[in-house]
Amino acid sequence: EGICSGREGGVTRREKMARALALAAVCVLVLLAAPSHAFLPSPIASSLPSSASLTQQRASGQASLRKSRASPLPSLTATASGSWAERAGRAVLPAALGLAVAVGAPVIAPAELSPQQQTVADAWTVVDAVYVDRTFNNQNWFEIRQNLVKRKYASSEEAHKAISEEMLKPLGDQYTRFINPQKYESLKQSITQGGNGQEVSGIGVTLAVDKQSQLVKIVDVAEGGPAEKAGLKRNTLFKEVSKVKSEPGQVTAEEIAALVRGPTGSEVTMIVSEGGADKELTVTRQKVNIKPVTGGVSGKTGWIKIKQFDTKTAELVQAEVDKQAAGGVSCRVVDLRDNAGGFFRAGVDAASIFLEAGKQEVSVVNKAGASDSFATEKDGSDTKTPLFLLVNGNTASASEIMTGALKDNKRATVVGERTFGKGVVQTVTPLSDGSGVAVTIAKYLTPSKVDINKKGIEVDSADTAGMCADPYPNL
Repeated sequence: EGICSGREGGVTRREKMARALALAAVCVLVLLAAPSHAFLPSPIASSLPSSASLTQQRASGQASLRKSRASPLPSLTATASGSWAERAGRAVLPAALGLAVAVGAPVIAPAELSPQQQTVADAWTVVDAVYVDRTFNNQNWFEIRQNLVKRKYASSEEAHKAISEEMLKPLGDQYTRFINPQKYESLKQSITQGGNGQEVSGIGVTLAVDKQSQLVKIVDVAEGGPAEKAGLKRNTLFKEVSKVKSEPGQVTAEEIAALVRGPTGSEVTMIVSEGGADKELTVTRQKVNIKPVTGGVSGKTGWIKIKQFDTKTAELVQAEVDKQAAGGVSCRVVDLRDNAGGFFRAGVDAASIFLEAGKQEVSVVNKAGASDSFATEKDGSDTKTPLFLLVNGNTASASEIMTGALKDNKRATVVGERTFGKGVVQTVTPLSDGSGVAVTIAKYLTPSKVDINKKGIEVDSADTAGMCADPYPNL
């Protein structure tokens, strides 16, 4: 009140405003003194910030606190009257004070944070800035920060465990997780190898998360590929790749895929579990040509098997539909079993082939509740032929986008088993000590506004025999 009341204790309002400006300038300098780290391309997210730094994230995260939590400060509004210094002081001071209140005036000043405490603080700021669930799973999110940042840590490992177990796990989101420095470096190298002119290869497997063990498993093995030659089979679990251990519930199929990939001709060592028995083996990476789309005709039944969604998938599905149309098919099966997803847009475009113009396909909703909707712009090439989608518990992500679009628009009958239930988008952001944090930034909704995450899509029927009159040959 004294700041706004003219004169108090022999100090003029002008002098107080000048002090306020100086204080605000110091606050800004403290924030800018922290080292910045650019966002890296994510192996997980389908959309990433183009450029940012942890310093900017701290500022935006603190700003988001001011928006999402009621401040005990009265509203101070700058007016057109008074000097420039007074007007600027009125405008800047509430922001500076709001910042102090928003972060709870921490007991430890930023300059006094240990490296481990800074990593904890940075992880909290990144999650606070972009996490899609603004209730934070009904946790006292602000109190979590206070408790963890002021704690003394004996080692980086202790701080990492606190981030993983006490900060992120209570959010109840398996995709928002901590990534230790060793794993983060491996993921980063996997991404950048191709950009450095190296030919990147794999071992010829399709991966998905096993719901029971919460580890990554093999759901398909490419014929003649390195994995098949090494004796790897379906349902084999990955426990360690390139000395990076997999913790149940803390690993994704995309992460294991990134670790498995590498320069053509190089070796990758792994520990896998088959039937409860662990074994270590070394596999040489090779170029493996996996066709994302195959198809054929059985009698009057046309079938299309989609193994993964990449930038060519929709184009290949369209070519197969055109070819089958020339053969006079009267019924079609699209097999999405064991398809863990891939390129988001490919799922949307593949569904468009079978839908009329103006049909909603999917919505992407961010932390603010803002929604980007995707709808068909024109009639697809086949909007009439009876269509059956064959799915199972490994049908996920982009596969579920296609399934939800065709099911909710009553264009297809979904047959088999309930799908996996991954309807979220993540980014991966580096932290100051070489570790990283993956954060869910948006969720998918089907055309009927159904959130499928952790739930999956219910099938219309479990009876595969009741699909087309001429049976699908690959059941």
